[in-house]
Amino acid sequence: MSLSTFIRVLIRNWWLVVLATALTVGSTAVFVLVQKPVYQASTTVELKPSVSLEDPNQILNTINALTRRNVINTIARKATSMSMHEEVAQQLGVPVEAVLAAQVRTITPPETNLIEVRAQSADPVFAAAVANTVARNMVGQDYEKVISVEVIDPATPPTSPIAPQPMRLLTLGFVFGLILGVAFAFLEHVLQGLRTGADTSGVMIGAVQQPALSTVEAAIPSPAPSTEE
Repeated sequence: MSLSTFIRVLIRNWWLVVLATALTVGSTAVFVLVQKPVYQASTTVELKPSVSLEDPNQILNTINALTRRNVINTIARKATSMSMHEEVAQQLGVPVEAVLAAQVRTITPPETNLIEVRAQSADPVFAAAVANTVARNMVGQDYEKVISVEVIDPATPPTSPIAPQPMRLLTLGFVFGLILGVAFAFLEHVLQGLRTGADTSGVMIGAVQQPALSTVEAAIPSPAPSTEE
């Protein structure tokens, strides 16, 4: 298909493109309006040798252990365990289902001894409370008396939600609606071409049939005139 044909199809069926785009953007806007905002709070803890260590060799061995990601990943995994959720629920005085709904996650940045604890909730204060409580419980745990945990960045109630993201969703809805409208425009073009082809075939069939019937009639001999007197 040439560029001129492409442009001509879009111009002729512009209303389909506009309609599909408007419907998609409108439905996306309604979806954004009915969604509850979700807030995310995070706190960061640092893993380091315990202050109770006095032997330089023990301190060095602990530092070497922390360079192995399996140690940090194990501690991070414990922060999201079911037992941790139950402890947090008990300390906050809420059902454990509320803590599970907070979707506690841990992020371990590479090349660091840091663990970031994240929690989500429709209530920003509750999200920060869950993240801070998990961090405090991590500090209180005894990691073989050689690794200590220190909170270096406590969570604060977030002021803006992470979801939904109106501009991002509306932009995606506009792009999807535009693509859908172009597809509908070319579908209508194809269907119109099929209809036009069918009508043309009908005319051709009629034009061919008429001469054929005339030829057959001409081939039939006319009756001889009567000679009776």
